[in-house]
Amino acid sequence: MAKSKLKVDVASSRERTVTWADDQNKYMLDWYIDYLKDQHVGFKFKKQHHMLCADALNKKFAMGVTVDQVDRQYRHYKENWKFVAAALRKSGNSFDHARCIVTISESEKATLCDRARRLLSKPIKFFEEMQELFTGSSADGSLAMDQNTCMDVSDDSRELLDLNSYTPPEDPLGDDSDTIPSQTLNVAGDKNSRSNYTRSGIKRSRANPVCTLPTKKAAKYKRRLVESNDEIIATMKSLRDTLVATAPPQISQLTDPHRTLWQRLETIPLTPDQRITVGEHLSTKENEAKRDWLCNASDSTLHAWVFKFLCEKEA
Repeated sequence: MAKSKLKVDVASSRERTVTWADDQNKYMLDWYIDYLKDQHVGFKFKKQHHMLCADALNKKFAMGVTVDQVDRQYRHYKENWKFVAAALRKSGNSFDHARCIVTISESEKATLCDRARRLLSKPIKFFEEMQELFTGSSADGSLAMDQNTCMDVSDDSRELLDLNSYTPPEDPLGDDSDTIPSQTLNVAGDKNSRSNYTRSGIKRSRANPVCTLPTKKAAKYKRRLVESNDEIIATMKSLRDTLVATAPPQISQLTDPHRTLWQRLETIPLTPDQRITVGEHLSTKENEAKRDWLCNASDSTLHAWVFKFLCEKEA
């Protein structure tokens, strides 16, 4: 039994077609350029980055675009730059900055695929932005493609043709506009077989469909990060307070309460032996009350007691 041909409009059941204005395209490319400046060498944009760009576009222009639509538009310009970079790598070709067009011979242009020929026959929109964003990446020629087989599946383009996450962009046969139309495919087989194959005919693994990452997930992650930071700060503060509370008290430097008494004894005219005798007597523990009394006594009283003590001692 021959298999019936089913015509399925893949994109119509998922999302609407979005017409991009020039200022919206420039804002998107500038956003990716600014984001890429803070990243490491070899960084690649992924789904979560396209989601952040979609949020920025919706806040700026109220476009209502989804992460898949932004992803397709980004890859549309990435593919355009592949064609431009491949043409500029060939000797004899150059770029006219005054007219924003690639100077290429008609004979060479005739060997290109339809999309590349239409692109290089007109002024290149956002040439400087694409050059800054895609220079040094696979779009700049590290994985260069032949123009005649530019739509063949390769390691770099296989991801572009996978229908798991988005509908591949289709450039209309007419004008090279910024509008990405809906993609209509003729697929053989029933509904189950259609969902198991990519456009390139490669069977893909059965998995849950990739959905647009909700903004609630990003907000939840951000909230958890803030709570974790607050918990760390509270822990550090509690540790600091505990260390301060358990720190040993500072011991003040001990001072002799009878220092003035010894200084006053030095002023009395005595021999060294007599001064030592008086000091040894007053330094004993039993004479602590006497030391306190003499500290507060007048100089005449102190002199009288010293001479009386020495007389008794010598007698």
